Amino acid sequence: MKQPFIVILTTTLGIITASAGSQSDVDRAREVLERSAGAYRNVEALRDSLSYVVKAPGSEQETKTQEYGFGPGRRMFVKNALLEAVALDGMFYLTQSDVPDRYVSASYDRDFGSILRSVSGAGSLFEPPPLAMHEGKNIDACVDTFRFNLLEQLQIEGYRQVIGDDKKVYDEIHFSASNGELDLRINSGTHFFDRISFQVKPAGAPEGFLVRVNGTFSPRASAEPPITFAAGSRSAVNNLTELTSKRLAPGSPAPDFALETLDGKRIALRELRGSVVLVDFWATWCVPCWKALKETQALANWAAVEKLPVKVFAVNTLEQGADTNGKLKRVQAFWRSQGFTMPTLFDSKSEMFKAYASPGLPSMVLISQTGTILRYHEGLFPEMEETLKRELRESLTEAK
Repeated sequence: MKQPFIVILTTTLGIITASAGSQSDVDRAREVLERSAGAYRNVEALRDSLSYVVKAPGSEQETKTQEYGFGPGRRMFVKNALLEAVALDGMFYLTQSDVPDRYVSASYDRDFGSILRSVSGAGSLFEPPPLAMHEGKNIDACVDTFRFNLLEQLQIEGYRQVIGDDKKVYDEIHFSASNGELDLRINSGTHFFDRISFQVKPAGAPEGFLVRVNGTFSPRASAEPPITFAAGSRSAVNNLTELTSKRLAPGSPAPDFALETLDGKRIALRELRGSVVLVDFWATWCVPCWKALKETQALANWAAVEKLPVKVFAVNTLEQGADTNGKLKRVQAFWRSQGFTMPTLFDSKSEMFKAYASPGLPSMVLISQTGTILRYHEGLFPEMEETLKRELRESLTEAK
């Protein structure tokens, strides 16, 4: 049963009007969203950032920022600490901060979100709702961008107007989904977004696992700095997987490791010579890791059926807390809840993660039969399973 939209009175928030999920609330909320869409569509150029705090069980509170902007003309960009996507007059470019010699290039047909998903997958970059509004997408399509690759389909549940600490008037819209809920606050004067917060139980999460996100927008109607792209001496490639990080350079020796599985079996890299080794770094609190792990499990199943000299290991790392036994129990409970059968190594002090240059989560490292780095992938990327299968086949063919 859906819970009603409940207004909570505080000493810092004055309530002007409040309502509880009637059709008139839905209509009023859609009117507010239409005004926002008009504001973003009609401004010639805008720069904004969404700074958000992510909190998940077993993790440290983490602050992230995604910057984005548009205009003048058909120019758009979105970037975070690792990736930057730029659209300029019919062309789309994707760069990775630790790959100085390559970039992805693709044609662009005015649907920034579609080309972003096609090139970068359901990874760390997501389509900012203001960009969808500026492009003229309908309200339902714009609302869909509020899901941030985590929430299921959203429905408007409530609407109210409030006065903030700054004495300005804001419109607040409450959305519900089958796996969570979201609140959006919009400046009633500018019609630009001000704050967003949501909680979600991601697909496949253990019972009681909730991710909570609180974010703040900082819009400014401006064309500064200009949106540009200069290839310089870099060469163009066709997809994200061809952007090879220099942190784990192909051909360099893979750092040795000796870790225990969740059932206490000790695994050492030096004892795996003759097999191609794939390691997948993950943590229980890392939601994108869950999708990567499913791809890795499918790969392990395929290698076993094909009887290939391939060893696949998940490597749990960066678990929070001082109690090693407590962390191990958390990891074991999560592993059981997912039904994974491939072995996972317990990197309790994150020593292996650091030895492998502290890649992000999720990340995958492919190690040759002779113990050298073959490929390194950070984050989610399109067609993960098929890409990894191809890379494994190529490495085995070259070794013959």
